[in-house]
Amino acid sequence: MPERKTDRRDFKQRKKGFFSKTELAVWLGVSRNSVTAIAKRFGLREIESLFPEADVWRKILGVDPRCEEDRVLLRRPLQDSTWFARQTGIPPSTIRAKIREGTLEYPHGVQLSEESEAGGAPRSRRWVACVIEGLADGKTAPAFSPAVSVNALSAPVQDGVGEAAQASGLNVFAQIVHSSAEGAAQ
Repeated sequence: MPERKTDRRDFKQRKKGFFSKTELAVWLGVSRNSVTAIAKRFGLREIESLFPEADVWRKILGVDPRCEEDRVLLRRPLQDSTWFARQTGIPPSTIRAKIREGTLEYPHGVQLSEESEAGGAPRSRRWVACVIEGLADGKTAPAFSPAVSVNALSAPVQDGVGEAAQASGLNVFAQIVHSSAEGAAQ
C-alpha cells in the first residue's frame, strides 16, 4: 500500500494558530472534500482560506485551552473508532452499539457528520487522543476549559449541557469538561 502524503503522527500546522483546509482534514481524519460540509455543520469561519484553531476547538470540541500545554494536546489529530478500539480493547461495532444505547463508559467523542437517513450509527465519530489515552491508562484525563461562546447548536441550558448537543452528540467534550469541573469543585 502506498504511503500517505501526510503522516498524521507527524502532523504540524504550517501557520501557527490556523488550519488550512488540508490540515483541518488531516486533523479531523477525513478527506479534504469533507471539510466544507463539516465546517458548515459546525459554523466554522474561514479567514483568508484558513480556519482559526481556537474557533475549531470551540465549535467542534466545545473547549477553550487554558494554557500552551492544552493547545499542544489539542493540536494532536483526532482519532477514529478503530484507534479508539485499539486503545480500549472494545470492538468498533460494540463502541457504536454502546454509544447508541448510551452505555459507553468513555466519552462518546464528537460526531462530525449527520446520522444517515437509514438511522444507522454514523462512522465519522472522532476522539481527542489525550483524553482516551489517559482514561485507558487509568489516569485522570486532561480537563480542558469549557468554551465560553460555543455556537448555537450547543448553547448551555440550566444543567450546563446544551440540549442540541445532547440530542445530536455535538460538543461532547464540553460535557466532559463540565462534569470534570464540577467534580474538581466539590
